Amino acid sequence: MISTRPRSLLAAVLTLVGSVALSACSGSSAAGPVARATGPHAVPPVIAISPGDGDASVKLDAPVRVSSLDGKLDTVILHSVADPTPLSGQMAADHSSWTSSALFDPATKYLVEATARGQNGLTGISRSGFTTEATAGRLTAAPQPADGSTVGVGMPVILRFNNPIPPERQAALLQRVTVQSTPATVGAWHWFAPTEVHWRPRDYWQPGTKVTVTANLRGLDAGNDVWGLGDFGYAFTIGEKHVSTIDTVSHQMMVTANDQVVHTYPISAGRAKNPTISGVLVVRYRQYDVLMDSQSIGIPRSSPDGYYEHVYWDTAVSTSGYFVHSAPWSMWAQGSSNVSHGCVNLSPARAQEFYEFSQIGDIVQVTGSSLAADASDGEGDWQIPFGQFANAGAGASTPAGTARPGGGL
Repeated sequence: MISTRPRSLLAAVLTLVGSVALSACSGSSAAGPVARATGPHAVPPVIAISPGDGDASVKLDAPVRVSSLDGKLDTVILHSVADPTPLSGQMAADHSSWTSSALFDPATKYLVEATARGQNGLTGISRSGFTTEATAGRLTAAPQPADGSTVGVGMPVILRFNNPIPPERQAALLQRVTVQSTPATVGAWHWFAPTEVHWRPRDYWQPGTKVTVTANLRGLDAGNDVWGLGDFGYAFTIGEKHVSTIDTVSHQMMVTANDQVVHTYPISAGRAKNPTISGVLVVRYRQYDVLMDSQSIGIPRSSPDGYYEHVYWDTAVSTSGYFVHSAPWSMWAQGSSNVSHGCVNLSPARAQEFYEFSQIGDIVQVTGSSLAADASDGEGDWQIPFGQFANAGAGASTPAGTARPGGGL
């Protein structure tokens, strides 16, 4: 008679082997790698994933790292639960690790799926999920010039943000913004305020230049729990070269197109107590009808110098109220004396002609005035020598100051 004991022992051994194989399938992560072969030495490679499975409030710029010490990574797929499109990442040359390069959206769940092959031929699979943090604020930017516009040779690239960028974050932000042009143009960034940065070419733009601005702000930590949640881009073209020179001493304005004189106008500039700002100015905008109020520059309407009236054919040459505009009331002084409150006065016909000629970004250079334009007027772009212009990442933004009120009749 054959004993049944060896069978029981064999069954126990097989059960133990099965348990070892099953144990090897449980892996080291929450979902764990799954072996594709069994046996007493069937241990698949271990895959480590960071952030860990179930982690919450993960930073939007946190990298996902996947590694295997005892195997070679075959595939790594990172995607959001809502969108199966894989996000970008870089595999190490030896396939021992993978690091994401994508930036995340707030309050979003992401999944990581990775496979690795060990020297014993077994394949491990690991899955992990995490959720990103919700943000307190969203960084947005108002760019200039407008997408698709044609502008003058002095136009800077301007980005105005809805939240101040701390000095220690400014360089990181600008690393994500590119200004490309055809032909290539040398330029630099300058922070005029924590909410405003400009890119200016070294010299005036070449007419016909095509410019593209791209900002990849998604996932940018802008400080104070404010994050960039999107990217944007826009393009513009440099138009004909327009440079106008206003001499407040000779009371003359010379207008050129492509370095050829096209108009010479008699003007009246700001009187001694309300001088026109001098310097290299830029046409900011045009507006047919502007309601000018003397109270805006500290002159009561009821005073002998007061005014409150509609003024026409207004070409703004500053951000603080200086215009070239129609002034039928001062035609007697145009070409001979300065009687305005800071603006440049032209006859109605000449003001309309200049208005229709002008492009945003045209250069208007004012000379002879006792009041020099600077960054406090918002006119720092061409007053600062180019060698001193770049301050990207220096954390030393030019103080915005208090803009001096100007303009009016």
